Amino acid sequence: MSESDPQQQMRRAAVNWLARRDFSRHELSQRLASKFPDHCPDQVLDWLEQQRFLDDARFAEVFYRSRVERGHGPLRIRQDMRQKGLPDTLIDQQIASQQTDFFERARALRQRRFGALPARGDRKEQARQLRFLQYRGFTGEQCFHALEAEPED
Repeated sequence: MSESDPQQQMRRAAVNWLARRDFSRHELSQRLASKFPDHCPDQVLDWLEQQRFLDDARFAEVFYRSRVERGHGPLRIRQDMRQKGLPDTLIDQQIASQQTDFFERARALRQRRFGALPARGDRKEQARQLRFLQYRGFTGEQCFHALEAEPED
């Protein structure tokens, strides 16, 4: 292969990107298509998967953990994973395999953000806290659990 071979250039670019962080196949495909618009990246992506440089399951696991650590709930994580081009079956498998207690995560996040005592009498403050938790991607049930939970030491 010559230095000007587009397949070689696409491989080199993809490996350089993957050296910095993991990507989903979909993300990498979009990057390669924008940098090399006249060439199909499928062969390069297949080669990357054969070499185990590209692995959607590994990407999903790392991505999931990073979003949980950021304080995101299951709805937001699912949406973000879909935007990365991951299939629903892989997303469902990842969420089920981690067994994250999102009720506890929502409670701890509410307590860390708004203080130990729940805003029981103040409807306006409850609404504000509820909107915050919903924006973070927690389900309604998880949000109300967090609003009603007693503080833990």
